[in-house]
Amino acid sequence: MTQNFKPCVTEIVGSYWGDEGKGRVASFEASDARLVLRTTGGNNAGHTIYYQGNKIPLHLVPGGIIYPQTTVIICNGVVIDPNVLYDEIQLLNCYISVTPERLIVSDCAHIIMPYHIYLDWIQEKMRDANKIGTTNRGIGPCYEDEAKRIGIRMQDLFRSEESLRQKLELALGFHHEILESNGIYYNVDALYHFCMEVKEKIGKFIGNPESLIAKALAAGDKIVIEGAQADHLDLLWGDYPNCTSSQCNPSGTLSGAGIGPVYAKKVIATMKSYCSRVGSGPFPTELFNEEGDLIRNLGHEYGTTTGRPRRCGWLDLVAFPKTRGYTDICLNHLDTIGLIGQKLGYIKVCVSYTYQGNVTTTFPTDVEVTGEVPIPNYEVFEGGWEISSDCKSYTQLPQKAKDFIALIENVTNVPVSYIGIGPNNEDTIVR
Repeated sequence: MTQNFKPCVTEIVGSYWGDEGKGRVASFEASDARLVLRTTGGNNAGHTIYYQGNKIPLHLVPGGIIYPQTTVIICNGVVIDPNVLYDEIQLLNCYISVTPERLIVSDCAHIIMPYHIYLDWIQEKMRDANKIGTTNRGIGPCYEDEAKRIGIRMQDLFRSEESLRQKLELALGFHHEILESNGIYYNVDALYHFCMEVKEKIGKFIGNPESLIAKALAAGDKIVIEGAQADHLDLLWGDYPNCTSSQCNPSGTLSGAGIGPVYAKKVIATMKSYCSRVGSGPFPTELFNEEGDLIRNLGHEYGTTTGRPRRCGWLDLVAFPKTRGYTDICLNHLDTIGLIGQKLGYIKVCVSYTYQGNVTTTFPTDVEVTGEVPIPNYEVFEGGWEISSDCKSYTQLPQKAKDFIALIENVTNVPVSYIGIGPNNEDTIVR
């Protein structure tokens, strides 16, 4: 028997340290999708969607829910703060009707329990000078419990009372000592009550999405996966230990949905025309002067989830991952970098490093060990550009902007297929 796989999955993945504007291209790609999935991370991720002129910040629900033909799924690989999810559903209900037919929460997704949030804070405090910069939302501790096989999943809300209490007692037994030593006390009764409240609030959305995903794959219906965080924050391949707790590279993003690689049709890397990062970790092109302040202010580089200012620097093409199979790039903030160039008189792009006395085009994985920060070697563009408000196509872009794009394509060997030239999703050029 010959299997006839129909590649129909579009993945949208951040290619650096997150906050690259995945929501823009996700909104565009989801407009004709059958299913839109969120597959990794928790409510430490965030993107903003626009619906009929309204700005809606989301952290768990896939933004594709604004399109009437889509069903959105929060898959197994996501850890879920149920209160955040409930609040998002209530917010979305102000604009559209969120029904169990439109939103499915996988029954195998893990629940961020109240104690996970405290554990996150305690563990970050224990790191002292080695803080990661976690958002203290309980994501890491929840994934820890998943790996220990003591996590509480959505399906556990439907167990018998006795069975659920046994699971809660087991989980709490692993944590009560460290919690109580920090003045935090939980008991099984309180946690059982919490679970019943969660069941009451979101129970109708919980189900097994596998058959629906399988049906869409068999039919070749378009599936969009809205990635969370970004490649350099991946637990396995990112800047360990300054990374997140899930596998958010393209392979991990597929795995969180239980979808095999043969179904991937497009893997879109999102990036900005400069770089930014939140939290600790290597950032070779980071700027600590007025250049960085200018990028931060003109790019509005403050977190969707936390509101905290992001670290900013020049675009780093060495840090762009070379082995992930990206088929397209979505380049955002092309307008912003043009204005920065106008104000400074130049734009820089990192094309190699000097590291340990050698010039390299490979991002080093041992920065934490050597303590040496790679020195960026830049290609410099003189001046900047301004993009007209009536610019609708690549051909209408200023020549300097086209030269900037050409450098990115030549170094990464990936076509820039989507270009963000303004703050709204509509300000997107598709080549």
